[in-house]
Amino acid sequence: MKIYDSLHKTINDHLHILNDRKVLDREKKMNSLNNIYDMISNFFNSSNNEEKENFCTFFLENLYDPLNILINDEFDECRIFVLKIYFLIEKNLNNLLLDNILFKKLKNEDNFVFICTSRLKEDENNKIIEEKEDIRLKIVQFLYTILSRHKNMYQQSPTIILNIFIYLEHILSALSILLKDPYPLLKKQTCQLLYELNIQKETKEEYNKIYKDILTNLLGSLHVRKNDTREAIIKCLKIITCLKTNRNSLHNVIECFKKLCKTNISNNVILEMINCIEMWILNIKDLNNVEKAKLIFIIFLCMNLKIVPCTIKRCYDVIENICNDLYKQNTNNRDHLKNNEHILYTFKNCGKNEKNNYEEEYNNLLNIEKMEDIYDIFFKNINYIFTFSLNKISNSVHNFFCEIKKELYYEIISYEKSCLFDSNEELFGIITLFLLLTHKNSFYFIKHILSFIYKSYISFKYLNYPSTPLLIDDLLFVLHENIKNQHEQNYSYQYESFLYLSKQVYVILICGYLMPIELCIMEIAKMIFDENDVERILTKFYLFNDKNENYKEFSSNIIETKNYYIEEMNEKFVQEKKINNKHNNYNNINNNNEYIFLNKNFQTYLQKCYNDLRKQANQPFIIERPCSDKEKKHEFYSNDHLLLHNKNNDIGNNTNIIINKIDERKLNSIFFQYNNVEDKNIKQTDEKNIKQTDEKNIKLNDEKNIKLNDEKNIKLNDEKNIICYPLNEYDKNTSIIYQNKKILLIILSQILGGYYVKKYSQNNKKEHVFNEECINFVFYLIHENIIYENNDSYPYILITLKHVIHIIEKECKKYTNILFHFLIILQTNPNFCSHSQINNLMEEIEKYGETKKIYFYNYEYYYFIKNINNIINLNDFDNFKYHIDILNILLCNISNDILNKYSKELMNFFYLIINKELNSLIKLEFLLFLNLFISRKKNVSTFFFKNGKDILKNILLPLCTWKTGLSEAQTRKSVLFCIRELFINNVLHVDIFKNNILIQNLICVLKSQIDDTWNHENREISIYICSYIVKYVTNNNIILDLLDYLIKLLDDSNISIRICTTTGIHSIFQNKNLVLSKEKCEHIFPLLFLHMDDDYEDVSKNIFYILKIAKGIDKDIFIKHAKNSSECSHHAKSYKNLLMNEV
Repeated sequence: MKIYDSLHKTINDHLHILNDRKVLDREKKMNSLNNIYDMISNFFNSSNNEEKENFCTFFLENLYDPLNILINDEFDECRIFVLKIYFLIEKNLNNLLLDNILFKKLKNEDNFVFICTSRLKEDENNKIIEEKEDIRLKIVQFLYTILSRHKNMYQQSPTIILNIFIYLEHILSALSILLKDPYPLLKKQTCQLLYELNIQKETKEEYNKIYKDILTNLLGSLHVRKNDTREAIIKCLKIITCLKTNRNSLHNVIECFKKLCKTNISNNVILEMINCIEMWILNIKDLNNVEKAKLIFIIFLCMNLKIVPCTIKRCYDVIENICNDLYKQNTNNRDHLKNNEHILYTFKNCGKNEKNNYEEEYNNLLNIEKMEDIYDIFFKNINYIFTFSLNKISNSVHNFFCEIKKELYYEIISYEKSCLFDSNEELFGIITLFLLLTHKNSFYFIKHILSFIYKSYISFKYLNYPSTPLLIDDLLFVLHENIKNQHEQNYSYQYESFLYLSKQVYVILICGYLMPIELCIMEIAKMIFDENDVERILTKFYLFNDKNENYKEFSSNIIETKNYYIEEMNEKFVQEKKINNKHNNYNNINNNNEYIFLNKNFQTYLQKCYNDLRKQANQPFIIERPCSDKEKKHEFYSNDHLLLHNKNNDIGNNTNIIINKIDERKLNSIFFQYNNVEDKNIKQTDEKNIKQTDEKNIKLNDEKNIKLNDEKNIKLNDEKNIICYPLNEYDKNTSIIYQNKKILLIILSQILGGYYVKKYSQNNKKEHVFNEECINFVFYLIHENIIYENNDSYPYILITLKHVIHIIEKECKKYTNILFHFLIILQTNPNFCSHSQINNLMEEIEKYGETKKIYFYNYEYYYFIKNINNIINLNDFDNFKYHIDILNILLCNISNDILNKYSKELMNFFYLIINKELNSLIKLEFLLFLNLFISRKKNVSTFFFKNGKDILKNILLPLCTWKTGLSEAQTRKSVLFCIRELFINNVLHVDIFKNNILIQNLICVLKSQIDDTWNHENREISIYICSYIVKYVTNNNIILDLLDYLIKLLDDSNISIRICTTTGIHSIFQNKNLVLSKEKCEHIFPLLFLHMDDDYEDVSKNIFYILKIAKGIDKDIFIKHAKNSSECSHHAKSYKNLLMNEV
C-alpha cells in the first residue's frame, strides 16, 4: 500500500496540469505525461497483485478520463504517449485491463476503445480523423492486442466476449476505411485485426452494408506488392466472402484472384488462396457448376505457377478433399456415377460388369508403379514437365470433374482469350490437368484444345528450326530429365523454349492417349481441309477410295467448281464416259469395304494420283461464289440430276448407286458415330444446366421476394447466374484459318504418338485396335499433304508414318506399297528427312511384308516412268523439281534390268525436255539430275552403253548452243559438266571415238565455249573435256586441228587457261594415233620452247613433259630448236638442261 500511496501523491500534480484546460504549453503536457509513464512503469516493477487491483480503481478515477481527452489532443506526441501508457498497462495488468478498466465504462463517449476507434473514421470531408499514420497503426495494434488477449483468455466464456462485440459495428466501420489506407503495414495490421474478430458469428442484417464495403476495399487492396499483406487480405476474404450478404460478389473475388495469379506472388499467398477456395466450395451451399469451375480453375492456375512442389501437392490435396466431401454429400451419387459410366462406355460393348470394369480400369490408369518402357517414360515425363505428380486419381475426383467439365473448359477458353497477347504457357498445364482429371469424358472439347495448340505453335520462335522435328520425336521416347541436360548441345535450344515445346507436345500426346483416336483424327482433318462438316469430308474420302476413276473424276469436278459451267462440264464428262464405256463395265462396282490404299488397289491409287496431276496442270482458273448454309447440305450432289437425266441411262443409274453406297458407308462410319454422340451429350449437358439454373432462380426469388422489388431481382439474377455460352458461340468470334500445314501435321503425328502409348500400355494392350477405316483415313490425310508445297512438313509426316507402322504392326503387310510410296517421296529433300530413319522404317516394312525393298522401287518406277509425261509439269519449276527428285531416287534404287527394260520411256522423257522451250531454272534442274545420274556408276553402264550416244548428240549438244545471257551461260556450264561426267566415268561405248562426225561436232561446240572469254569456268571445263577425248580419237586430222587450236591458247593471259591448255596438248602427244610431219614439227617445236619460258612454273613443267614426248617424234628438229631457244626464267633453264642431258 505504501507504493500505491506514494504513486497517488506524486501523480496528482501532473494530473492537475493535464486537467487544467488553461495550460496550453505542449512541453508541460509532454513532461507530465512522460513523468506519469515513468511513475506507472516504476510502480509495476515493484507492485504485487493486490496493489495492481487497487491501481485499476485509481486509474479509472484519476487517469481514465484525462487520457480519453488527450487521445484527441491536437499534439501528435500527446496522443502517442497516451497509447504508450495503455500499452504499458496492457503488458503488466494482463486480464485486469479488460475486466476492470476498458469494459467498466460501456458508454460510447466514456469508453477508450470507442474513442480510439472513432479517430480511425472519416470526417465530413471524407478524411480520416487521425492524420498521423503511425498513430493509426498503434491504435490498430492496441485493438489487435486486447482482442487477441480477450479471445485467448476467455474463449470458453461467450458472456465475456460480448464486451468487445458491443463495439463491433463501430470497429468494422473503422476497419473498412483503414483498408483503403496506402500505408502497407497499417493495411496488413488492419487485416489481421479483422480476421481475429471472427465476424462469421455476428452476421446481423444492419452490418450488411459494412460487410460489402469491407469486401470491396479488400479486393481493392490486393494490388499491393508486399506478399505478407496480400496473405493477410486473403485470410479476411476467406471469411468475408462466405457471408450471405457478399454471396453475389463471389464472381468479383474470383476475377481478382485470377489477376493476382499473373503477378509475382509467394507460396504462402498461393496457399491462402487455395484455403479460401476449399472453404468456399465446402461451405457455400448454393454454388452452381459455373462457380465451382471458376474456383477450381484458380487452383489449376496456381498449380502451374513456378512454386515449390509441396505447394503443388497441397493444391491437389485440396482438390481431393473437395471432391471427397462433395461426393459424400451427394445423395444421388450412384445415379451420377452411372451417368458418367454411360458417357465413358458409349463406344464400347461392355457387359453386365460395366461398373466394376470401369473402377478397375480407372484405379490403375495412372498408377506408375507398374508401368513399363514407353508407358513409364510417358507418365514420368508428364509429372516432370508439368511439375505435378498424379500417381493415382480417385473416382470421386473423376466424377466431380465430369460434372463440371463443360463449365471448367469454358473458363479455360475465357482465360485464353484474356491472355491473347500474353504468354499462355500455364495453359498447357491447365489443359493437361483438365484432360487427366476428366479422362475420356473430355473428348467433346478436342476441337478447341487442338485450336489452342495450333495458335501456340504459330507464336513459337523455333517452329522452323532444323532440330525441332528431332526434338519432338525424342520427347516421347526419352526421359525428359535426360534430354534437359543436352538441350543446348543436341538441339541448340534455350531451356525456356525447350520446356515450352515439351509442354505443347505432351498436351497433344495426352489427347491422343485419352481421347478416341477416330475423333482426334477427324478434328485434325477438319482443320486441314478447313471444313467443319464431317459428312463432306467423308464424302471426299469415300470418293477417293472408289475405284471407278470416271465417276471420281466427275464428282471431284462437281465439288471443285460449285455449280459453275454445269452443262458444259457434264457434257464433256459424259462424252468421256461413252468412250471409256467400251473398255469398262459399269455393272462391276467395287466392294465399298476395300480401300484404295491396300496393296491390291495400289495400282488404282497411282493411276488416280497421276490423273489428278494431269488435271492440275490443265486446270482453268475458276472464281467461286459463296454458298449459303442451306446450299452446303446439297453441294456435293447438286449436279447429280443432270447426269441422271442424261440419255445414257446406264451411266446415271450407276452414278446413283455409287452415291447411295457412299451415303450408306457414311452412316456406318466410326467418325460419324462420334460426331453424333458429341452433339447429343453436349445438348443433354446444356439442358441439365438450364434446369438447375432455373430451379435456383425460383428458390432465390422466393427468399428475396419480400424485400426486393422486380428491378432488384433482375439485377440479382444477373449477378448470380454467370452465363456459360455453348462452344459454338465462342467459335463465331474466333474463326481460324489453319494455313500452316506443318503445325497440323505435328499435331497429327503426336496424336498418333499418344495412341501408340495407350496401345502398348500394360492396361490397354489387348483392348485397343486401330480401326481399318481410321488407318486408311490417316493415309488419306498424308496423301493430301505429301506434296512439294509442304516439303518442310516432311519430317512430321515421317514421324506419323513411324507411329502408324508401330501401331498396326503386322497389318503393315496390307499397306506395304503405300508406305513405301510415301517413304520414297520423303527422300526427295534430305535437308528435312534423315535417310537413315527412312531406311530403318523400310526395314521394318520389309520385315512385316516379307518383300525386299528393291521390288517396291521397281514397282514404283514402272508406274512412274510410264506416266511421267503426265506427271511432270514442265511449266512449274517446283512441280518439276519435286518429281525429278523422285525419279532420281527411283533410279538410284531400281535394278539394272528394270532400268534397261524401260530405257525407252526414260529417253522419251529426256527428249521431251529438249523439244520444249523451257524455263532456264528447269533446264538447270534437269541437267543437275542428269549429271547425278551419269556420275552414279552403279547399274547405269548398260544403259549408257546403249543410249549414251543419243544423250550426247541429241540432248546435251543442242543445249550447249551459244546464246547470250547469264542464265544461258549457266545452262551451258551444266551441259559441259554432264559431258565431262560421260567421258570420265567411261560409260560411253568405245566406238563413239570412231564416229568422226560426232567428235568433230563435239569439238566444234567445245571450241565455241573456249572462245567465250566472259565465262572462264566454261572455258576451263571445255579444255578439260578436249584433253580427255583427244586421248582416244583415231582421226589424225581432228587431232592436228585441235593441236593447232590449243597451241594458240598458250598466249592466253589467264594462267588457269594456260595450265589446262598444256594438259590438253600433253594428252594429244600421248595419243598413239598422232602423226606429225616435219613441217608441223618445225612449226610447233619452237612455240613449245618459247612457252616453256612462262612466268609460272606449272606451265613450264607441263610443257617440259610435252617436249619429252616430242623429242621422240623428230629428234633432229627437236635439237635444232632447243639450241636456238633462249630462256630467261630459272625454272625454264633447268627444264631445258634436263631435256638436253637426256638427248
